[in-house]
Amino acid sequence: MKNVLKILTLSIFIVFLTTCKKDKSDNFDSLDILEKIKTLPGVTVTEIAPQNGYPREFQIDIIQPVDHNNSNGAKFTQRVYLSHVDETKPMVFAPNGYRSTPSSGQEIAGILQTNCLNVTHRYFTDSRPDPLDWKYLTIQQAAADHHAIVALFKKIYKGKWISSGGSKSGLTSLFHRRYYPNDVDATIAYVAPFTFGIKDERYPTYLRNIGSSGCFDKLKAIQQYVLKHRADFLPLINTYIQSSSSTYTMDRELLLELDIMDYPFVFWQYNNIPCSSIPDTTTNTPAQIFNHYSSLVPISNFSDNTIAYYAPYSYQAVTELGAPAYETGYLSGLLKKVDPNASGNPNYELVAPAGIPYNTFNSTTVPEIYSWLQNHGDRIIYIYGKNDPWSAGAIELTGSVDAVFIMQNGANHLVRITQLDNPSLVYSALERWLGIQINITKSRRISIDDKEMEGFRLNGN
Repeated sequence: MKNVLKILTLSIFIVFLTTCKKDKSDNFDSLDILEKIKTLPGVTVTEIAPQNGYPREFQIDIIQPVDHNNSNGAKFTQRVYLSHVDETKPMVFAPNGYRSTPSSGQEIAGILQTNCLNVTHRYFTDSRPDPLDWKYLTIQQAAADHHAIVALFKKIYKGKWISSGGSKSGLTSLFHRRYYPNDVDATIAYVAPFTFGIKDERYPTYLRNIGSSGCFDKLKAIQQYVLKHRADFLPLINTYIQSSSSTYTMDRELLLELDIMDYPFVFWQYNNIPCSSIPDTTTNTPAQIFNHYSSLVPISNFSDNTIAYYAPYSYQAVTELGAPAYETGYLSGLLKKVDPNASGNPNYELVAPAGIPYNTFNSTTVPEIYSWLQNHGDRIIYIYGKNDPWSAGAIELTGSVDAVFIMQNGANHLVRITQLDNPSLVYSALERWLGIQINITKSRRISIDDKEMEGFRLNGN
């Protein structure tokens, strides 16, 4: 009899626990999306005015450890923007390489009409630890941030996840895949360049061969003219600065040199203008030449605010991400402030956070990630523009993985899926990998946020 009573009591207890668990699950499922987000640990959320045609949007701050190897140590809050459609739909995860804003978006989220989660990178505005210990700004620490965010939001969004980003944001999504390959089901990386070393010589070689014959010589002539006639250009720079509301503490001659050194790279990176538009230095005035090159490489890129904004990128470039080499042989004797023979990359170190000795570079992390992607990086789409100088760092696939590589002729750093000669390469791969059907006639156009496709103008990606 006692055994019967024990069995009966145990059965009732199990039924009670099952019912409670079911009720709790039912209660969670019935909550509004805002209330569900509020249940996530370490999260503060505010609903804001939606953008990009979304029905709802949320600004979210998430508590993260500064050092993921010491979860009990210092913390910071990381800013996230959630564009919400329906929690039963897929999630586009956008780990930005810079700062996200309420208008941040991803092209594939518009095509699929689905949710999008935009994350500000650690150490950028709205996601800065205090105090600022730069040694924790690493690829692996950032990937751990993104893994923690995915784990949080998978409690709500249980469908397919696609990560996506352009340029440094594209790299960030690939870095996340390397260390947490199962967090998402597919990745789209636009114009993501792998740079090996502090002075990667592939870039100047690639740059020389973009455009028609003789085009690089015309770009080079502008650089040489400006440096030879700096006395004519410094007053133009000063006039610009005096009319600006921003502050500039950089030495004016250094500013002139850094700006004009970037001119050939940026000419191709973002612009689709013919070589015939390059002014002839024998017939145009310094003012006309200044207006031309400064419209492409704005002087404002060297304001104190801009340098401070991109300081985390500059730090990463000279410690771990790497940087393109500058071809300067044809500028021999014309540079006064920039030392092209410096052991590091002065063009980046001059704008990186001060007070840090940049005498070591982590030369192993990026090559290891590159190798892993070549050999294990399945379900990834790589998209590049052939006219983009950053395509010198395009990944080379070996056929060992289930991935798609697209190099679009005539396109630059702003290449998009909808502009490809054959966008079905992207759609068919996603349909196969995700088990979904893509109807592009119902898509809503959402452009990648411009901030994701630009960086500091020192070849900033």
